[in-house]
Formats: sequence, C-alpha cells, structure tokens
Amino acid sequence: MNTIKIIADTAQEALEQVQAKVGPDAVILNVRPVHADGVKRLWSKARVEVLATAPEPSSAQENVLQLLTAKVHQLEGALQGSDSSEPLPPNVIQMMQNVGGPQTAPAAPASVQVLLEMGLLPQHADMLAGQLQRHLGGTRPRNLIEEMELAREVLVEQWHRFATRAEQPGLPARVLVGAPGVGKTTALCKWVTQETFLGQRPARLWRLDGAQPNTAEFLSLHSEMMQVPVERVWTDSLDVPEDTLRFVDLPGVPATASAVEGLAAQLKPIGSAEVQLVLNSAYDLDLLLEQARVFSALPLAGLIFTHTDESDDLSKLWNVALAAELPVTFRSGGQAMPGGFQSVLPETLFDQWVSAVMQS
Repeated sequence: MNTIKIIADTAQEALEQVQAKVGPDAVILNVRPVHADGVKRLWSKARVEVLATAPEPSSAQENVLQLLTAKVHQLEGALQGSDSSEPLPPNVIQMMQNVGGPQTAPAAPASVQVLLEMGLLPQHADMLAGQLQRHLGGTRPRNLIEEMELAREVLVEQWHRFATRAEQPGLPARVLVGAPGVGKTTALCKWVTQETFLGQRPARLWRLDGAQPNTAEFLSLHSEMMQVPVERVWTDSLDVPEDTLRFVDLPGVPATASAVEGLAAQLKPIGSAEVQLVLNSAYDLDLLLEQARVFSALPLAGLIFTHTDESDDLSKLWNVALAAELPVTFRSGGQAMPGGFQSVLPETLFDQWVSAVMQS
C-alpha cells in the first residue's frame, strides 16, 4: 500500500492536495497536528499532516460465495470418502462434519448448524431456524449454498428492521455512551474527522461533564485542529444552524442500573438524540452482552464496536446486535485518525464472517 504525506496550513488545504494527488476516493489513514520546532512553536500555529492512500479494490459478495461453494464441495467429497485435491482447514472439516453427523433430535437447517459452529448463540440460531422454516415452507433448497444465502437474507432483513425502528428524522444530536475505557473518545474523534474533513460537513461538539468530570482534553485539541467548535455546557439558547452535525461526548459510566439511570437523566435536556452504545470488541462475549443489556435502558439507536484490530471474532458483533436488537453502525480499530473507522453493512459483515471462518 503506497501512502503519501501532505503537510498544509489548514485541514481544508490538506484535503485539496490529497484529492489532487490521489483522487476523490482517497483513503485518509491519519490526520494529526504538526508543531514547529523549538521556540517557534510559541508563536507558530500548528500545521496539519495527512497520510493518505488509494482505495483497495473491494471484495465482491460473489467471491465469498464462490469460496464457500468450493469449501462445501470439498467437504461433500470428504464426507463421502472421496479424496480432495485441496485439504480443508481442520476447523472447517470439524464444523461441517458436525453438521453432517447423526442427529438425535429434530435437526435445524444445515445453514443454521454451520452458523452455530461459527459462533452464533443457540437462542439466535433458534430464531433463525424458525424464520428459515417460514421462508422455505414445504420446499427444500437445492444445496447448502442456497440455504446459506437465505440465512444471510434473513439476518440482513432482521438487522434492517432494527435500524428502521431506531431511525430518527432530521439531524438529532449524536451521543456516545458506554463504560469507562471502551474507546468512546477515540471513536468520536474519528467520526468527527470523517464528517468534517472528508465529508466537508459543518459540526459542533459538546464535551460535557457527567457524574465525573470529562477529562478528554485530546478531544478538544483534535476538534480545534479540525476547526470544530467545542462547547463545555449544553444550552438551548445556543444558535446552531440546522445543517450542523452535533456530537456529544460524556464520561463513561459503569454498567450498573443506577449509573445508567443517572445518565438517562443527563440526556433529557439534549432532546432528540441518536444514542450510540460503544463496546470494546476485545471483551468477552458475556461481558458485551451484559453491558448491552444494562445500557438498553437508554433509547439506543445503534452500536459502535472499538478495538476491532484486537479481535477478529465477528460472531460477537452478530450475537450482541441480535440480543440488543440494534444495528452495528461503526467498527473502529487503532489510534490513527480517522483510519479504521468504518460504517457497517450487514451484508458485508456476514460475508466477512463466513470468509474469515473459511480461511482461518
């Protein structure tokens, strides 16, 4: 991956240079302030350094399905005792043999059994099996590939129902909540950078205190570089243009009923708000489910998973989303700004999940 480095006086000038050299689809890897050396930094304004690269070709869904098709064909040969020219990974063989083994109870659809082996929780597998049975009626898919495609469709539809139910009209304030240490401030900095630097949209940020003081000074410094105003107190008297994106940062609170109740009271003056729960994807699934359960007392609109560079288990994202009945809106990994901050599409997430298991 070839990267270029641009240093300019303002973020706007840096973006113009990046687009001129790389193109309008340039991927921004990092944005940071660069201060003058020595005593010059006392009177010199910090410049903006941007690292950028050209976008990588996206992997099509067809490639994932082809990969899955090849693996299934290999498995069918293995289960029938025939030789395979390309050995399957041990975990895939075990997974598929479990699907093809003897059943002592009414068998769930084969695709559901595969997803169980991939990490889907039993309660979600039961839901998926019921949905598949209703879709299939008395017919049977021709093969496992067709059935996996249908399972994908059912999960994606469920995801979109969650998103539609949580959607709010207009431009509600975007509020990030979560337990201490999950990476809310870093995620918020990345989000603001994408919207203002790449999207060229006006924004304003509120860094509010809660039960504890908000000590995220980095957020204020980064916003200053992005030329985003930062407020320390929420007030309705502030005249904010209608097209301005509003972001709210609050200190993390423990995942307890009393702490979340206090947080809910603090959210009331904000009014219409899109509340995103931030979760650390490196945590154990049980802890993630518990945090999602406790914070569900708030009017949540979605989930943001951080530290995705430390965990490649995509079944966690599906399990928490299905348990909380919320879409995953963003995945965030690493400290670079705004690198590693990606919006999530359920179709792509499902394909990545299958592909990761097939290739592991």
